[in-house]
Amino acid sequence: MSFQIKPAVRIFQPVLIGLWGGSSSGKTYSALRLARGLVGPQGKIGVIDTENRRALFYAGKVGGQWDHIDFQPPFTPERYTEAFRAFEKAGGYSVVIIDSASHVWEGEGGVLDQADSSNTTGLAKWAKPKMALKRMINTLLRSGCHVIFCLRAKMGVAQDGRGKDAKIYSSGLEPIMEKNLIFEMTVSLLFGPDHKPLFQAAGERYFVNPIIPAIKAPEEILRAIKPDEYVSEATGKAIADWLSGATRDALDEARRMAARGTDAFRAWWPSLSKEDKGLLNQHIQELQAIAAKADVDAQAMDQDLSGAIGEEGGESSADDGNDDALSGGFDSFEDDEESAQVSEPQPVVSPAPVQTPVRPAVTQPPQRVQQTQTPPVTQPPRRAAAPQPSPAPTDLSTDDNPF
Repeated sequence: MSFQIKPAVRIFQPVLIGLWGGSSSGKTYSALRLARGLVGPQGKIGVIDTENRRALFYAGKVGGQWDHIDFQPPFTPERYTEAFRAFEKAGGYSVVIIDSASHVWEGEGGVLDQADSSNTTGLAKWAKPKMALKRMINTLLRSGCHVIFCLRAKMGVAQDGRGKDAKIYSSGLEPIMEKNLIFEMTVSLLFGPDHKPLFQAAGERYFVNPIIPAIKAPEEILRAIKPDEYVSEATGKAIADWLSGATRDALDEARRMAARGTDAFRAWWPSLSKEDKGLLNQHIQELQAIAAKADVDAQAMDQDLSGAIGEEGGESSADDGNDDALSGGFDSFEDDEESAQVSEPQPVVSPAPVQTPVRPAVTQPPQRVQQTQTPPVTQPPRRAAAPQPSPAPTDLSTDDNPF
């Protein structure tokens, strides 16, 4: 396949927003106001609430009408994905708020909990839960709607040296989540105890981890985020205005959305104008084939990664794939294990030697080319042929919905 060179233009695509801060710093309230400004008065907002239904305190008081999922433990990455896909399958949601995303990291059934209760030892205990988190994050990044992450914050710790010379020190305030997720955000804001974005530099009133920006946003959006002012609908509108300045090629955008899968495409479709839908209906067979192939590829990737991890999750090499959205973000198991040992005392064990992964035999893989030799577990193997698109579901056959 030859490469095509095109002029660089900023394209329209959903944004990822991270709001992080301590308990009662105003994350939920601010997220609802920001979301309403982002999608407008009629835009559909969904909230995944892990905080024992606390978001419902604001029902009818802020954000207009919005829909709610009461998310109770266990807070596994798989259940986060299931809750998010419920909004995607329902269709029409312009933004989904995840409040809080921190539970998938340190909540009941989260990554730290799974690693702590694992039957394996050393670095191997991190492989399975971190790979599950990686798949969850990739699902969110492929979505056709905006996503707002509410994240709790804590004072991080770090270690300098080893053995008797080791020194433990505070590394500054940081979000409770896998350390690289915050850098994936288009906009990220740290809230102080006054419920406003924290503009103080590290070392002043609050010590923030110097490698994590307290406030990050494109310049045009930063103009709408001012010291001593709350995040509001105006902030969300500033983000929407910034997005409206992007070049919108409906067909190119439709192909990119279809490549994220059928659910993501269906969630994105209602945001189009009648004219754009009319144009895309001329290419509907192509888009349906792209979405069907993406669905099968995603399912095959999950099967491949699950096989690579195994039931015990003992292969640290399973995290070496380089085509995922957070590639490289989960490869430092050692740092996270040391951090977990400092914050929550755990038995000190020597890292188990990494064993060569053994791929379990797959007897009848659906719609996959029979493999005669097991490839190295570095990235999910590509399929040789795309499957035929599935028949369109009858319950979605409307005049303007292609699938």
